[in-house]
Amino acid sequence: MPRIDADGINFFYQQRGEGPDVVLLHGITGNMAIWPLIDLIDNLTAEFRVTYYDLRGHGYSDTLECGYTSADMADDFRRIGEALGLGPAYVLGHSFGGVVAAHAAVLFPERVRGLILSDPFFPCLRRLGGDITAWEGWDGYVARSARHGIRVTPENWWDVGDILRQAAELTGEGREKFVGELGEPALERLVRLAATTCGRDTAEVAGLTEERLASIQQPTLALFGEHSPFLSTSQWLQANLPNCRSTTVPDAEHLAHEENPAQFVKIVARELRRMAT
Repeated sequence: MPRIDADGINFFYQQRGEGPDVVLLHGITGNMAIWPLIDLIDNLTAEFRVTYYDLRGHGYSDTLECGYTSADMADDFRRIGEALGLGPAYVLGHSFGGVVAAHAAVLFPERVRGLILSDPFFPCLRRLGGDITAWEGWDGYVARSARHGIRVTPENWWDVGDILRQAAELTGEGREKFVGELGEPALERLVRLAATTCGRDTAEVAGLTEERLASIQQPTLALFGEHSPFLSTSQWLQANLPNCRSTTVPDAEHLAHEENPAQFVKIVARELRRMAT
């Protein structure tokens, strides 16, 4: 398995293709396997050199006790890019991976050529959330979580740390529910992160304020599920970033790459080609 040592932290990565650099960043509790599973890699490698890796604390990368803010992970992006000799890259980030991508564009603009932000939830824009129970998918989300043994309320739905703690504390029937629905590896991923500061850190603004977010100059696509709970964020990005467009993935909520992978891949490939032209 290819690994890269980025200033003492080992990251598991894959790299395929030739052409302008593209970097893919998954979200919290995920791993880099999401990209080949939806055939995104095969759709890009004829035209791009695609690099994708497990974030710290995820997959086969090292797990640290702390250091999971978007600033920390943006620095990981920089160090990995330097170690692998990447040029300025087009960066696709999903969920918190999108926050990391945006923060990298702010901190290291010379390393980011363009952005595709897939359903990010920016801590600095939490005020846009409004009444989450008004989201059309709320009842379904609560019901799905309950089937996994996790209690979600309007007060804790944003609190990744609380969800991680609940998963780590599952026993008996609750644990059986979770494993029966999502499998043992999924539970292990959450338990692993619950032992770190990840939940708390990902809620930190960490320097990515509204003003700094709005300063991003690179071409940006705000890509959200048609029924995402974060559509107000998409509207804010389009209104405030000087070079941002937005579009939606039909028949999808927050996990568009899983809920409608064919359309997600089609849009991403089309946009990267547009940016690279």
